[in-house]
Amino acid sequence: MDQSGNSLALLKSYTTDLVASVKLLSNQLRDVGPDSSSPIYLAPSEVHQARRSLLVNLQRLQMLLMGPDDLIQNLASQIQLLACLRWLAEFQVLACIPLNDTVPIKDIADLMGVPEAELSRIVRMTSMVGFLAEPRPGYVAHTALSAPYVTQLKYLDAAMFLSETIVPASLQMAAATRAQGQGELTPSAYELAFGIGGLSFPSAYYQRTKLQRQWPAFLQCLGDREDSVTEVLSQIDWLSLGNACVVDLCAQSTKAATALADFFPALQFVVQLLHGAPIAEMENGTQANGGSVNSSGERISVQRRAPGSPQTVKDAAVYMLRTPSPPHSLVQGQDLTEHILVELRAHLGILRANTAVSFVLALRPLPDPGSVGVDVETMAFVRDLSKMQLINERGMQVGEIVQMVDSVQDGVGRLAVVKKLLSPSSATVALVVKYHFDS
Repeated sequence: MDQSGNSLALLKSYTTDLVASVKLLSNQLRDVGPDSSSPIYLAPSEVHQARRSLLVNLQRLQMLLMGPDDLIQNLASQIQLLACLRWLAEFQVLACIPLNDTVPIKDIADLMGVPEAELSRIVRMTSMVGFLAEPRPGYVAHTALSAPYVTQLKYLDAAMFLSETIVPASLQMAAATRAQGQGELTPSAYELAFGIGGLSFPSAYYQRTKLQRQWPAFLQCLGDREDSVTEVLSQIDWLSLGNACVVDLCAQSTKAATALADFFPALQFVVQLLHGAPIAEMENGTQANGGSVNSSGERISVQRRAPGSPQTVKDAAVYMLRTPSPPHSLVQGQDLTEHILVELRAHLGILRANTAVSFVLALRPLPDPGSVGVDVETMAFVRDLSKMQLINERGMQVGEIVQMVDSVQDGVGRLAVVKKLLSPSSATVALVVKYHFDS
């Protein structure tokens, strides 16, 4: 089949998929009966998968139809939209617009001390994507897309981080590549963007509370959420463990343990917090050094433990290690590979002493081609490139992690991945590791 024939076949296939996903979403929305005035993205969770499927099909169709000019136009539009968002945030315009009413653009311009004509042009630009609206000439109102940037500040934090930090760093990626091998320490793209000799991103992160808000908010908007890890971990056959003990290693909070404890009321949990994890990150009712979470009775205790140090809890059925967010390198100065290896080695003896014991790695690697939807794969690479530009941290693929696990041995046996659990809606993977004696 020639190229045009192949494109026509794909067009028909993608169109069929698109129509089917529209019907599915419509049926599900009708079944759950949401408020007709509510935006679709706020529909119940059972509708989320259908909404996501429709967006993926739209993206596939757009990729098929897009030409070189379209790509440049799309990039230019996105850049100007980001510039407009930053402008609106800098002058605190969004907070001055009533959430449920219209207001003259001139009134907002006079209040904020900005040119009316400039504000009007920015509103017109953002309204093209449904962010703010001009219901009649000279007036502005919030939309379902713009209102959350006032009521939930994480979205504004994420947008500002994108414009102030990610964009300048990303544009220095080529320069950072050229700098590799020219000295003992390779500067990150972030350091090149904001000046060699200045603060590295980890140092800036811990000195600036704004970055401590913005970086996690940005990652969360990219799909880096705690509930995706819990979703994968819940696939483990926890019920078969009875009232066994589960140790949550190098944790930054008790959230994951609390979620699992609610689902599996027989399990006992020991949360071993990083020494740098703030007490504020614990759930209400949690106390360090043996305290418990009130909502789960006395089934969750909390300890402090340094990464790689000897494990004092030796009778657990499962030891689980989750990659934290922000990246572990911002907390302990280790890259992800080193972080995982030191914990595997610290638990090698325990796993050898009882081969029924499992070590569970829950992390967000780069997905294998075709293993997840194109939307999930795209965001995985956006996260990976962002981390590379900020802190020179490279993401690993699942195969690399499996090889790394296999490399941990003691002359008698070795560790091996016996099961791989995947999330249906994210790049999160859980690898179940056990000790195998050499035959």
